[in-house]
Amino acid sequence: MLSSVDLDGMPVDVDYGHVYVVIREGEDGPSPTDWEANITTEAFVPVTAARHDLALTAPDGSCMRGAAIVRFSDGHRHLFRGDADLEGFERTTLG
Repeated sequence: MLSSVDLDGMPVDVDYGHVYVVIREGEDGPSPTDWEANITTEAFVPVTAARHDLALTAPDGSCMRGAAIVRFSDGHRHLFRGDADLEGFERTTLG
C-alpha cells in the first residue's frame, strides 16, 4: 500500500497505490524490470506514454524510487512497469 506518490517530482493524490515486486530464485532483489506500480487517482491526472521517475512512499515512511514506463493510463488508473533499479526496496520474509 502507498500513502503518497511523486510523479516526475510532482506530488500526486492517490486513492490507491501498490508496488508489486518479483524476486527471481537465486537473486537478492528485483531486476530493473521486475517491479510494477499500480496507482489510482480520484482526480484526472494526464500521464504520457513515456518513461517517468516515481517516488513511492509507504505508510511507514519508507520510500522507493525508480524510473518506470507507463503500461496503461486512462487518467485515473495508472500502471507503471519498472525500467530501472527500485532504490529503497528492502526484501523481507513473510510468515
